[in-house]
Parts: sequence; structure tokens; C-alpha cells
Amino acid sequence: MKNPEAKGSTAGKITSVAPQQEDKMTTLEKAERLHQKVNTFILSCVGPDGYPMTKAVVPGKHRASLREIYFCTNTSSKFVAAIGENPKAGVYFYSRKLIWFKGCLLNGTMEIVTDPAVKERYWQNVFKNAYPQKSFTDPDFCVLKFTPVLGRFYANFELEDFAI
Repeated sequence: MKNPEAKGSTAGKITSVAPQQEDKMTTLEKAERLHQKVNTFILSCVGPDGYPMTKAVVPGKHRASLREIYFCTNTSSKFVAAIGENPKAGVYFYSRKLIWFKGCLLNGTMEIVTDPAVKERYWQNVFKNAYPQKSFTDPDFCVLKFTPVLGRFYANFELEDFAI
């Protein structure tokens, strides 16, 4: 068995796809690929005044699929309060390299996760400085689960809408 940590191994790494190969991918596959690469997500929800509320977040430590995306934030935030009132939300993520900009907007619903096993799964040791209890059991540690239904992918000056 090969060591996945061995020099030159591609295990766990995202490799680039030649433009010809990407042309053969479905829009959902392109969006999934971008989702795995990016380091910042922009979340939006409907605020209590009816206007959008937007915040940037880092991705959760586990990213399996676009069908369920998890984010960590503070239970005490205005964003979480707004999600509690209206679960409609959007998630945007993008990659910008010189002129080759790719972005994906997803619309769907966001829910506040209360399952301790899920909260433990998304807890990271770097969060200890932000939470007094230094654990996923801290009442201010919140995990949000986003379930998209529609998407819009942008690349090469073209928009593609897709269902999820």
C-alpha cells in the first residue's frame, strides 16, 4: 500500500483539470470542484428588516458535497437569529486568478444544527480562543447546515443555471 503522505502523492490534493476536460463536466460537477478549492464563503440571509444580511466565513473542515454545506459561527450572532426567523439563504464562493474568474451562487435553506455529534465533527481546536468553554459544547458555538436547491455558475464570461 502506498503512503498517501509520500512525496509526490496526490492523495487528498485537488488537481487541476485541463480546459477540454472541464468542458465535458456538468455544471454541478464544475460547481462541486470549485466548492472544494475555495477558502472563503459569503453567506446571505434575510434580515429582520427584510434586507439582506451578508457575512464572510471560512469553510467547515469537512466538505463532502454541495448538497449539504456546513459552516461554523456564533449562536449569539445576528445572522443566526435571522436564520431562526427565516431559513431562506444564499451562499456564494469564487476563485479569482488573473482574468479567469469563477464563481457559484447557491440558493436554498439554512438550518441551525443542534445535534451534538455534528457540532463535535465540525469543531476545530483553533476555535478554543473564541469560546470560553473551549469545546463544541459551548452554547455560543453554532453549526449551520445549508441545503441548496438552485445554483448559478459563472466561468469564462458565461452563466449556467442548474438544479441541485
